[in-house]
Amino acid sequence: MDQNYRNAEDFLCDESFQRYCLGTDPSATAQWEEWMEAHPEAAADIAEAKKIFAILNANQGNLQEQAAQLQDGMDRSILLKEALEETPRRKFRYISIAAAFVVLLSLPLIWKYTTDKDKMPALAATIQSGTEPRKTLVLSDGSVLTMRNNSTVSLSEGFGKSNRILTLSGEAFFDVKPDPAHPFIVHTKDVSIEVLGTVFNVSAYPENVYTETALFRGKVSVTSKTNPEHKTILTPNQKLVVYAGKAKDTAALKVRSLAVDPQDHKAKEIAWVRSRLKIQDESLEQIAIRLQKWYGIQIVITDEAVKQYSYSGTFESETVIKALEALQLSYPFSFQMEQSRIVISK
Repeated sequence: MDQNYRNAEDFLCDESFQRYCLGTDPSATAQWEEWMEAHPEAAADIAEAKKIFAILNANQGNLQEQAAQLQDGMDRSILLKEALEETPRRKFRYISIAAAFVVLLSLPLIWKYTTDKDKMPALAATIQSGTEPRKTLVLSDGSVLTMRNNSTVSLSEGFGKSNRILTLSGEAFFDVKPDPAHPFIVHTKDVSIEVLGTVFNVSAYPENVYTETALFRGKVSVTSKTNPEHKTILTPNQKLVVYAGKAKDTAALKVRSLAVDPQDHKAKEIAWVRSRLKIQDESLEQIAIRLQKWYGIQIVITDEAVKQYSYSGTFESETVIKALEALQLSYPFSFQMEQSRIVISK
């Protein structure tokens, strides 16, 4: 690992940084996370390098093949960089990057990135919860999203294929499917939240002066948009409240423990989405109606015998998927997740 990185291009030309971006080498990931923590002054260049890498890496097939092609392109870029030594560096900065990635993309896309890099990803779909208490969706990557009332989620173009980036206005509970090659990123008005696979809640209504991130399982990093160099890592049962315009205030970025209700020992941040079903000899058809009403997603049972499965007991869960998995322990049935409905069969 070179200690004298000067800009985004230098990071992109480092083989271990490529493996870190691909997410295929745990040792490279640990090494770079440690290096970045020790060199906060390089945060902007690293972020820029990661953005370029993500664009160039999109929709290119097998990651191992990409890494080999990428290294080959890097090797061939050395000759061009030497030829440009006497030329003003800024003018040819992105030309040399294009040479390094010649096997992946053409120069016009590099130029488009340099002119549009500060813009948000193009949006492909916008989902609104309306006035319903909750609205649940199964995203194309398999992650489950439950939105609170008066919330909006905008998916970026290529979501579930080349990226997993979305923008949230309001409040939502996320159960993210792991995919190390495509980090799940949530943008709000105040912060950006990056995860690999985890369960968390984000409250970011536009009328509020803060964005609150509460983590229940896994690991997330929260970056303030007011102060992008400040990144906070949350571990389970922690939350971070970032106040608009106060991100440089250390007190405003203090990590706190989740607020727990002493009566039921459950975090208050999850109370709006968590369901507790007390069932006494009810059919799966009746239970499905209750789940449908609570979580805000259509549930269809295609088999008459399955509709009559009878249950008793108490079931508690944060998502409709977890509730159905708990019910499966008593009677085996299958269910298929679609974007706006769940189909149950035998």
